[in-house]
Amino acid sequence: MHSWIKITLILCLFGTLREIRPSEPFVTDFLLGKWRNITESQLNRDVYPVGTYSYLGLLVIVFLITDFLRFKPVIILSGISGIAVYAVLLWTTSLEWLQVSQVLYGIYMATEVAYLTYIYAKVDSSKYPKVSSYTRMAALTGRFLSGVSSQLLIHFNIMDLRDLNYITLTAQILATFWAFWLPPVPYGIYFHRRSIASTTQSDIPIEKQPPQNGYDAVLYNGAVEALQTAFGAAGAFLAPYWTYAVLPAPIAAVQGVAMFLATYVNDISTSYTGYIVMGMLFHYTITLASAKIASQLSDESCFGLIFGINTVIGTGLQSILTLVLIQTLDLPIQAQYYFISGFFLLLASLWLLGCTIYFFKQKHSINLNQY
Repeated sequence: MHSWIKITLILCLFGTLREIRPSEPFVTDFLLGKWRNITESQLNRDVYPVGTYSYLGLLVIVFLITDFLRFKPVIILSGISGIAVYAVLLWTTSLEWLQVSQVLYGIYMATEVAYLTYIYAKVDSSKYPKVSSYTRMAALTGRFLSGVSSQLLIHFNIMDLRDLNYITLTAQILATFWAFWLPPVPYGIYFHRRSIASTTQSDIPIEKQPPQNGYDAVLYNGAVEALQTAFGAAGAFLAPYWTYAVLPAPIAAVQGVAMFLATYVNDISTSYTGYIVMGMLFHYTITLASAKIASQLSDESCFGLIFGINTVIGTGLQSILTLVLIQTLDLPIQAQYYFISGFFLLLASLWLLGCTIYFFKQKHSINLNQY
């Protein structure tokens, strides 16, 4: 077996195990359930924003120490922080501990940087498009298994929402154990410099319909999560081969329309469909961007720096939206999604305008050269 294939398989197994979190499709209902005495307002204003801000604050630090520690220790830290998150969720009840779990979740998400950049430090640059696709598919496979298992276990009353966290905790323990088998990276980006690539933006969870009490309101959350990740995995697989098949402007426009309809139409199936479309297109475009940037940059470029800046900007924008829409304006859930759908449509318009200007400039340049 080729060395790059072996390394990729080891990393993909870690990614799959890390993403087996069947508790996540039902996390809001679990946190608002009988196991804790908090309100929906407290959850949205005092708990979830802590995770967003922690992720932003820790991302830069984690990114820098990732290179210094040469990836593997940070991947192990990712698994340990995942264990800590779900241990806190299982065995504590207070609002303060719930906020602590969000800080730990910030570490958990920030350390994903190491998982996403490790593979580029270990394989030849000619393999970047393939390994980008494989590592993305591995993570989506874990999410697919999560969605299927959570749906079946809840539907047949085999487990309740709290019990799902035991499966998640077990998967994080296994992922952490498996991380020790990863080969070490002898060189970093800035410390002991060697060129590596890193280009995939981390998935930002998208929060679905206003949370409601009871199992009926979330009956198909697990199944929808599984379906979304299945389509997303297909998109991730096809992205390296459909490089020019779908352009950013139409994708952003479709995402904006899907989010608007999912919010505007008072029907759960429409909302689920919008969520599936959003996720599928997200995984397609993020994998496509990863493969393209990794293959286009030269060996001397600071791939990790580009990845870090990209992720920090994205997380910063998310934090600004959280601060403005939720904590300052205190907009209802529907209004927040209307705003974000409009943002996607604006982004599509800007992309289209940029492409149009570029086209006419190129045409004008060609005409001048002819004379």
